[in-house]
Amino acid sequence: MKYVLWISLLIASSPFHLWAQFSYGVASGDPQSESVVIWTALEGIEREESVIWEVATDIDFQHILISGSCTTSPAQGGTVKAIPRGLESSTTYYYRFWWREIASDIGRTKTSPHPLSTQAIRLGVVSCAHYEAGYFHGYAALAGEEQVDAVVHLGDYIYEYERWDARWKVPGRLHQPPHEIVTLQDYRTRYAQYRKDPDLQAFHAAHPVIAIWDDHEIANNSFSTGAQNHQEEEGNYEVRRIAAMKAYEEWMPIRPEYSKGYRKFRFGAMLDLYMIETRLDGRSKAVSQEADRFLPASEHHMMSPEQHEWLETELSQSAAAYRVIGNQVIFSELNLGIIPSDRLERFNLDAWDGYADERNSLEQTFKQTAPIVVLTGDSHCSWAFEGPGYVELCTPSITSTNFNEFTSEALARFAGFLLWLSNRNLEYVDTRNHGYLMVDFDALGAQSEWIYVDDIKLGGPWRIHKRRKRTIHAWQKNMMRR
Repeated sequence: MKYVLWISLLIASSPFHLWAQFSYGVASGDPQSESVVIWTALEGIEREESVIWEVATDIDFQHILISGSCTTSPAQGGTVKAIPRGLESSTTYYYRFWWREIASDIGRTKTSPHPLSTQAIRLGVVSCAHYEAGYFHGYAALAGEEQVDAVVHLGDYIYEYERWDARWKVPGRLHQPPHEIVTLQDYRTRYAQYRKDPDLQAFHAAHPVIAIWDDHEIANNSFSTGAQNHQEEEGNYEVRRIAAMKAYEEWMPIRPEYSKGYRKFRFGAMLDLYMIETRLDGRSKAVSQEADRFLPASEHHMMSPEQHEWLETELSQSAAAYRVIGNQVIFSELNLGIIPSDRLERFNLDAWDGYADERNSLEQTFKQTAPIVVLTGDSHCSWAFEGPGYVELCTPSITSTNFNEFTSEALARFAGFLLWLSNRNLEYVDTRNHGYLMVDFDALGAQSEWIYVDDIKLGGPWRIHKRRKRTIHAWQKNMMRR
């Protein structure tokens, strides 16, 4: 907590920050045992510029370990990435950038453990931050978490929508540009707006992020060749998709070689993390009728055959105590039919419920390679499911609307109770609160903790309340044998 307060004070008081050259803060991501990506961006540049970066073992930069330079230009949207190498495993570092005589804010990052390490691992999990829907208090709270190895961001980092006229909006938080974003410049402008948010800056300055996109980084309910929120008059979808992905790669601390999105991270011998991509790499258009959700995976799938084979092979070959999957949309079956609402179908056909045959294939793999922990975003609510060989833990949204925005507190709570009662695989549900998820992995089990922030509609002081749930205890003996 001391660190996030220090970072917030630095952001607010730095005279260089007011010059708006490093006005988007700093970030780090994709940690490995000997390297990590560090990121920043320059605002308003008109030509190619050179930027110096430094990595130190102390926050005062009295012991600078490594430094280097890189260039940026308007063609890159002013964004800067560097990958310091030769770092020590499982070590906290501090980094900053220089442009001419101007220094950026200071960021803190951490490398992953040595491949043979058996140390416990702590992951944060976030998704779904609609700028107009509320203040990013969840990001600020997560910035204050201690001993975090990495934060998994499961998508909907931005929203592509135009300004809406909705009762749940926060006055004064208006999307830029005001229209739905379609072009490269549109996407860059929206990322730039998000990155000026002080809570988001504090979050990125505090922890390395392992990120994957979902649909709103492109357009709502997107798939490989189109999207529900892309109309013919908005131009060629492929052109829009390329623009959206270029902006994402510019503004997120993701390694250039991971442009397909799906990739593996090793956190010692404790866990292997597999980030899957279920929007652009082979996803077929969602079916429109419930009866079609069991279409054969050969013709209706979330992932390309190559990605599917990669995931099954990696899971079967992993020797880690846990195999963790970073997944965008709810994997487990969730029957919503008990909720009397014209907003909800019985099954969400845009989630894995609409691709049930492919899910069944993966469940067979899960049973053979347990324990599997699936970390999921997208739904804006908190869920914990137990399936064959796996548990699924779903993070709430940072701000995006859940049941509370459309009905009373009492009805939202009752809806959660009805869903828990009617879905036997559902162990925990919260349909009302916004925040994030923390998961701790050690040799005895994994503990999940949903952390909620009060009133995202108010920009003033916030506080948190916590809900804990122990998971994966049934597999402890199995884990001890590995």
